[in-house]
Amino acid sequence: MSALRDEGGVPCLAALMIGLVYMERETSFTASELADRLGGLLQGDGSHSVCSVATLEHADSDTVSWVGRPDLISRAAESGAGVILLPKGCLPPPGRTTITVDDPDFAICEIQRLVAPPCTKVRSGVHPTATVAADARIEGACVGAHVYVGAGVEVGQGTQLHSGVYVGDHSQIGRDCVLWPNVVVRERVKLGNRVVIHPNSTIGADGFGYLQRDGAHHKIPQTGTVVIEDDVEIGANTAVDRARTGVTRIGRGTKIDNLVQVGHNVDIDEHCIIVAGCVIGGSTSLGHHVFLSGQVGVTDHVHIGDGAQVSGKSSVMSDVPNGHVIRGIPAIDLRRFLRQEAAVRKLPNWFDRLRELTKRVARLESQNRKGADDQTTLT
Repeated sequence: MSALRDEGGVPCLAALMIGLVYMERETSFTASELADRLGGLLQGDGSHSVCSVATLEHADSDTVSWVGRPDLISRAAESGAGVILLPKGCLPPPGRTTITVDDPDFAICEIQRLVAPPCTKVRSGVHPTATVAADARIEGACVGAHVYVGAGVEVGQGTQLHSGVYVGDHSQIGRDCVLWPNVVVRERVKLGNRVVIHPNSTIGADGFGYLQRDGAHHKIPQTGTVVIEDDVEIGANTAVDRARTGVTRIGRGTKIDNLVQVGHNVDIDEHCIIVAGCVIGGSTSLGHHVFLSGQVGVTDHVHIGDGAQVSGKSSVMSDVPNGHVIRGIPAIDLRRFLRQEAAVRKLPNWFDRLRELTKRVARLESQNRKGADDQTTLT
């Protein structure tokens, strides 16, 4: 996977997709049908049928696979895939059925949607075991088993609340959202349209705020809320804390991975990517299209500028300008970090050289002292 990372250590789309597992269903498509759907150039047997997607290493004749970059074309010749998507500029391996497209990484997503098994959906209506407040407005929503919907809640048309979901009083959930099992949305939280929240995540828990007085920790009331805008997806076991006052905001189109902590009053702008294990301290702000790799820690009250990238396991301790790529603990400009790492690798040789130079200086000083003593004796 390291070969599929950019110079900042941030996974490219191909690297994120390389772990895709084999998916299948009864529906199959010929290579010609796929080429027509993708607007690609077909070469080889257009009648060959495929019904699944797999990586090149795990593909067989019933599967379609893809090459994300021209320098990976050698893997295609060794793969057993029935159909292979290629980027423009690649020569098809001899005897293989291929479809050349502008962006294989994106095109393979479309094929996955065609052939993957359908996700489990909540049946229309309200399950008999669900608890729904009398004044809740849930017309057109799908409410699963053992769901709790509090007073004054509004749930939009087509939204699915899977088993065990909790929606607190006076929260609002938009249209066509999916809340997977055991998601908790606490009181007065607002979700936009087409929001997806994966199992066991909590939106709107109290922010972590205490004042120490007289040797004891006194809780700061967390009376704000959370606003999650349209087309946001949040992974499993992630927590987005409510604001102390005001709003914790997740901007439109942002995607958050599993096991992420978003602190109170954090403001995340549109189309950010936050990978697993990140921790974002309170009152921090992220511009649009920010990329935080895995296990990044961000202290409170800093700003990460538009388009900035933070490499994995880094610790952000100060503001980051727009477009910068940073790395390290504390995180610094990537080029500076790489120079420092190169210098650190040379330290053993430098210590050996320093030890040798120290001995040479000691010998010279000893000779100088002896020469001075001899001169004094002669005098």
